[in-house]
Amino acid sequence: MHLTSFFALSVLSGLALSHGNVTIIPRTIQGLAMTFVGHLDVPYGCSVNSDDMPPESPSQNLAALWLRAAFHDVGKFDAEKPDQVVSGLLPNYLNETENAGIGISVATSFASYVKFNYSRADFIALAGQAVVIHCGGPNFNFSYGRQDGIRTTPFTSLAQSLPDDAIHTYDMMKTKLRRLNFTNADIVALVTGSHSLGGAHKAISPHLTDQKFQPFDSTPGIFDNVVFQDALKGKCVTRVDCGIIKDPEMKPLIELYASNQDAFFKQYVESFEKMVNLGQKTSELSSVALDIEVHEKLAEEGGAQAVLAAADAAAGGSKPVATAVASSKSGASGKVVCWLVLLVSFLLL
Repeated sequence: MHLTSFFALSVLSGLALSHGNVTIIPRTIQGLAMTFVGHLDVPYGCSVNSDDMPPESPSQNLAALWLRAAFHDVGKFDAEKPDQVVSGLLPNYLNETENAGIGISVATSFASYVKFNYSRADFIALAGQAVVIHCGGPNFNFSYGRQDGIRTTPFTSLAQSLPDDAIHTYDMMKTKLRRLNFTNADIVALVTGSHSLGGAHKAISPHLTDQKFQPFDSTPGIFDNVVFQDALKGKCVTRVDCGIIKDPEMKPLIELYASNQDAFFKQYVESFEKMVNLGQKTSELSSVALDIEVHEKLAEEGGAQAVLAAADAAAGGSKPVATAVASSKSGASGKVVCWLVLLVSFLLL
């Protein structure tokens, strides 16, 4: 083989493939994580992602949807059958009321299943964890090696297994959350805490809002403890959050997390790992550290005003003024790929 051709092929074999806003890198958990982060690492990627979510989508909050999907993927878990694997089956139940709005955002459609040979359960859990880390939350190791549930597993006895804010009372929702083996701390961290990102949408939850998008808290594009501080001021959007703040068993936890973000983050890590591992044999899982950076303009883009402006712009098919230029990291990656491609083309002449 000619030396220049060999060199060119070597460059091509090591070259990361660019796909939209995503740079695909080697077939590892870190590579898969960075593929997901690539979709978040765009202007307003932790709030309104108009690059990946079409204007007609009922929600363009890709980050919040990925976090919601991680929760809903274990929604069929039954504490009376603790060894029954239910993870990875969410794509089979996207038409159920409790999963409204999730369909177009399922993580398995954002990365190559052939390239990254992990379970659907790992895909969904990793996308949710990448959101938490990239959008300002705690950075923690990722456990992988989860099994996917059997697609034909019958769940007829668990219809509407997750809380439905539209039809269930707070007590009913609390009972359903208890079915998942959640403690009070788990419920406050995973339910109200996850509402640190995103908001309610008229198209999905008309019982909650008549607005196209109503943020859950005053920093809907940042994973932080502001949602608890707002709750103590009487600001809550969902029935479950409003019930939690009035529940004497839960309110002390709201007060703790409102005043101590580190305490919230510590509990969130514990509760998130418990959640995504429901039904799994944790002794058989492996663990890996994730090298994920925090979103570059998180403070600038994460406040309610900025997010609402981005949502309005996305609905109108335009970009917010602040997002006219892509983030420097994404831009730099694209330029590197382009230059390498040009180099290879030149060598092949």
